[in-house]
Amino acid sequence: MFSFAQKVVRIAGPARAAYLFPLARRLASVTTVSGIDKGDESILVNWNKKKGAWSKFHFDWLRDNCPCPKCKHSVLQQRLLDTLEDATPTKVDVEGKDAVEVEWRDGHRSQYSHDWLLTNSYCHNNISVIKPQPAPKRKITLWDRDAVPDPPPEVNYHNVMADDKSMLALLQKTYQYGYCFILDTPPTLESSVEMGERIGPLLNSFYGLQWNIELGKMNVDHISYSKARILPHTDNPSFFDAPGTGLMHVIAYEDGEGGGSVLVDGFKLGDHMKQHFPEYFSLLSNVSIPYKLTFKDAANYHIRRYTFLVDDDGDPSGLHFNHIDRQPLDEESLYQAKEVLSCDADVALKKMYQAIRCFHQLLYSDEFTYKFDLRPGRMLMMNNRRVLHAREEFISGYRHVCGVYNSEQEWLSKLEKLENDLS
Repeated sequence: MFSFAQKVVRIAGPARAAYLFPLARRLASVTTVSGIDKGDESILVNWNKKKGAWSKFHFDWLRDNCPCPKCKHSVLQQRLLDTLEDATPTKVDVEGKDAVEVEWRDGHRSQYSHDWLLTNSYCHNNISVIKPQPAPKRKITLWDRDAVPDPPPEVNYHNVMADDKSMLALLQKTYQYGYCFILDTPPTLESSVEMGERIGPLLNSFYGLQWNIELGKMNVDHISYSKARILPHTDNPSFFDAPGTGLMHVIAYEDGEGGGSVLVDGFKLGDHMKQHFPEYFSLLSNVSIPYKLTFKDAANYHIRRYTFLVDDDGDPSGLHFNHIDRQPLDEESLYQAKEVLSCDADVALKKMYQAIRCFHQLLYSDEFTYKFDLRPGRMLMMNNRRVLHAREEFISGYRHVCGVYNSEQEWLSKLEKLENDLS
């Protein structure tokens, strides 16, 4: 059985867990308790004796997590205390109206408010009767071809660069819809870099801090640099730190044929599969698939990915998929599929390919696609863990496209900070 913390990381991934569930297990504040019992190694806080709601706090844990400004920086919230400090209490006062006070052998005194103890409870029983405070969920709007936001989510480049409220609007719209257009963007290489750095540190890779594609010129470094049709995908799932967001900007455009842009809402597609093809959705959520990317003279990048990540309700909360980098299903994939289906290897492999084909058919169908031309002055920001992007075959003309990435942690951290600062 997974612990709650393990489950959050398992279903959401380590980076998303801290942001999808920012207050997971955080409980509502109270001002009174039914009583506190002191033991040799811990205290037991009875929140409601009649209902058997209690929390245990060990002295080792209490000393290690003293919240006073001598032990934890009041602004940065970083630990100042050496964890090896003696955790032997010489006096424990549990009679306080709002807090527990502990005096330690070294003379230090710690105070733990009842609210703080309840918020940070880690060993407890029947705690749900104290009305757990649910983790706040930001708004998410699913869309397909017939429900593309109208007007589309948009912000102004110069406003975002100058104003935190406009930056918050950009991040909130990207979170809600999975993408947002940034209008009036100067058609320069520097614009995407400046916007990316406004969000947070850029995500570096063997592409460098910025990637550049000139369609209409011969380049065989990567298939995305060619004129070929690029099918819907998320970028770089082979990287341990796959991009959280991507900025895509056309800085030069000459009319020609082909090369249209395509977006697909992966959460909408996943929701559709969950409703209509639940067995296939379960396989793609619980069977990891190998990915590998080799670029020129760089080292091989490889990792295992679940196609869909899911939240506590089993709904899509993340996505990794890139058909050209997907590797053969292997022994681990087959073992996981057998576990999900409780079947033999032959049935498991057949069902996995049925699930992958179903996903591909939906992904490439017009039902879930949003098609448009991306032109200079209209930069695109995408949530790379939700929205898949594609490009129709480029036949003639010329385009210079560039972009940058931010990590999942950086853009969600920026979003959370601005929400807190501007609320």
